[in-house]
Amino acid sequence: MKTLNDTLREEFSRILTQDEFTNKIKFNKLDTNLINKAFDVLLEFKSDSDLRDNARRQFENFLINHFKTKS
Repeated sequence: MKTLNDTLREEFSRILTQDEFTNKIKFNKLDTNLINKAFDVLLEFKSDSDLRDNARRQFENFLINHFKTKS
């Protein structure tokens, strides 16, 4: 049985494959892995208000580490 998060991930992936978004991703040279990871972090902490600050810190750390390794 699919979870709500699975359904949301599928919808998000479908949206990212639309021409409008693929063009923006290519034009701005965005990393789709980073986009998907950001979405996963949002899903992980979407329903627990006590964890939102923790989620924000984890996501910021993820971004910082991602960009450090790409430099």
